[in-house]
Amino acid sequence: MEANPVIPFACANWSSRGTCCKNEGKLSCGSCSLVVYCGKDCQKIHWPIHKTTCRSPLSKAGWRPAWDHEGRQPAWSKNAVSGQHNPFGGTKYLWGNTPAIDVLKLELNEGNSYEEDIAVLFAASGDLRNVIKTIADLPNDAKQRFEMAINDREFEIVARNAILLLFVLNAPDVTNFSSDAESLIHLWYSSFLPANVLSQLHTRVKPLISTVCSQIADKASGTVLRKTWHFRSGRTLRLVLRKEEWFKLEKICDVEEGLSCEQAAKTRAAITLAPERADYRDRWLFKDATSSMRIAKQLFREDGLLLPFGHPRIGFNTPNPTLFQASSSWSLDDKADPLAGWPIWQVHCTSVLAREDLYGKLFVYLCEVLERFQQRLVTTRVDFEIYNVDVKELPKLLERGKYSRIEVANICDAGYVGIRGTLATLCPLLQSSLRNPHATLITVFINAVMEMARGNDKDSIPNTDLLMEYLPTPDVRKLMWPQNADVLRLWDARTLVFSADEYFERYMMLQKFGQISTDLRVAAKEVNTIIDRWPMGLTLRPEQKGAKEEFNMLLSSNFSGAERYVEWKRNE
Repeated sequence: MEANPVIPFACANWSSRGTCCKNEGKLSCGSCSLVVYCGKDCQKIHWPIHKTTCRSPLSKAGWRPAWDHEGRQPAWSKNAVSGQHNPFGGTKYLWGNTPAIDVLKLELNEGNSYEEDIAVLFAASGDLRNVIKTIADLPNDAKQRFEMAINDREFEIVARNAILLLFVLNAPDVTNFSSDAESLIHLWYSSFLPANVLSQLHTRVKPLISTVCSQIADKASGTVLRKTWHFRSGRTLRLVLRKEEWFKLEKICDVEEGLSCEQAAKTRAAITLAPERADYRDRWLFKDATSSMRIAKQLFREDGLLLPFGHPRIGFNTPNPTLFQASSSWSLDDKADPLAGWPIWQVHCTSVLAREDLYGKLFVYLCEVLERFQQRLVTTRVDFEIYNVDVKELPKLLERGKYSRIEVANICDAGYVGIRGTLATLCPLLQSSLRNPHATLITVFINAVMEMARGNDKDSIPNTDLLMEYLPTPDVRKLMWPQNADVLRLWDARTLVFSADEYFERYMMLQKFGQISTDLRVAAKEVNTIIDRWPMGLTLRPEQKGAKEEFNMLLSSNFSGAERYVEWKRNE
């Protein structure tokens, strides 16, 4: 059977045997609020299947991790409390780990009436989320041309970005936004694809790449080759790769020969459901705001399909070749989650009938963003350039003083390029403040606060009194056992109540921000105009309405709350 369209949400009365109600869901399960049915009849018919999840152990209000229930040491105990963060699985960051941002924010900077052409550089792009959010949020009547330069040193990331953009730009019907948005979500996040999505990949994308490969077959190995495609409405995409990468890109459009769905699922499950990581997963699940959230996260771990919880899985029978780039391995680690790339509170507030279906909400949210993205591409002139080089090579390839915005992800963290290296390399590419007083280079420090806290044992002790205003008070007797689940949840939540500003001030002094500014003739903006300084931090005090809901949502996310954005400008 073919996969059903996702929106509107379908009746959840389906089974793996192939039976499937085709009606729209209009009635939510009153117990878990994860699924919808077209009526009471379908709900009754489906109950023998649904009750296995609706009444699963994870659904119980008193659910606790297995190690805690059994009174044993958890798997990470040899690696101390921080062992929960030990990476496991693949090493590719194919999905974002900070919420997507509009890096232009024209209305707060140049203004919506600004008519000069705008160039933006995503110097260490990761996936396309920031590119897509930026274009989706452009004014409806934008007249100028936008140039988006996108670079990442990881070929696997660059390949997926190129494939997704070609998929959109080479669409045969530029008005079928809803259907294409769903296909893009599957390509981006789902481990298995419907046959029609793979077919579109083969008709829209692969021929464009195969033509280039046939033209460069006689070129010497290592040769850098550039190709520019021209599409409707004056849109272009220029891709710069070495010869070997062009052929690898072509190969990624196909499922590896002999890779069955069963084998791919087994390969993925060896990471996402690894028995030796059960205690880690339980620790993460214990932080979730609701039991239904735990159930939804567990289902995504099991099947890897970004869909509403009750949507039929029938028809998703082809391994996603952009995620299974090698049959013997799964590209991502076991904590990778599509939710980590988007504003968690906006996703949470997305309206769906199954109000606890967080991944269903994410699907609806993404459809809205991707539809706006496609609409802007039809009405706005956009040129894309994609590179696959180390960020330090960009000044050799790009024009100095050209870019209105430069976004660098967290390569400015001390463990990567560092703040001095990042600014020294990329600020010369930024427009001067004389030419454009709103030109901004955007950095995010993911690890800085944590590094400062770990450097001082006293500083890393949780603010227990404040945490108790958000979290249930644990049994005092249980606090005597440091591996108690309540104790560990307090520890995991500590970053949400850190004195983050104080820690970051220390970090800036340690890294000599002032001296760097003087040496490089740059300055950190006193007031951010693109993204809040602490966008994943708490905004409400414990006594305010909605404070606990905000706290619980952030605690259940992959964010620490200590991610710090700094915006820079050139002084000359």
